[in-house]
Amino acid sequence: MNEKFDILADVQIRSDNDIRYVSTLLVRGALAYSLNDNNSIALGYAHKSDWTETGKSFEHDIEHRIYQQYQLELQVKKMELELRGRFEQRFIKESDFEFSMRARAFLGLTFPIWANEDFSSGWFGGLQNEIFFNVFKKENANHHFFDQNRPFVSLGYRFNKKMETTFDYGKLADQQEMKRGFTDVFRLTLNTSF
Repeated sequence: MNEKFDILADVQIRSDNDIRYVSTLLVRGALAYSLNDNNSIALGYAHKSDWTETGKSFEHDIEHRIYQQYQLELQVKKMELELRGRFEQRFIKESDFEFSMRARAFLGLTFPIWANEDFSSGWFGGLQNEIFFNVFKKENANHHFFDQNRPFVSLGYRFNKKMETTFDYGKLADQQEMKRGFTDVFRLTLNTSF
């Protein structure tokens, strides 16, 4: 938008394990304010729809989220470091809307593998992790303080300073009400900035 304000947006389409149907659609947007070259804050909203196959039909669950975010971006030599904290107010609908709050902490590192001198294009690798904690009304989420852990490794290609794509692999730890589940996640992303 301008030097201080920016619009953040992402759309995620997730499939079931066999890639037979869309299991999740997440649409998220925020208004961000740049405090300086490395620090920004944002206020945003997300809509999440989940579909679960139950025999010949699908159950549909909806979640609305309002969130606040702080992000720190640093460059150490040619490596890029990102730290992000996000606080979410969640309105989860199964039969009725239930309210809970969740905190998220993200750490990501991007480093050139075979790139040009200023790392504006070329191949790169990445490591990241995000941890989720239910901090209020956990009984309306999964009844546990711990919610999720999402470590990923990435291989990507940066086309220019405004566009890159990555192929990521992660091992998602998801705390459910009665047990903790582990899921292998393969992700293809396209990142752009205007």
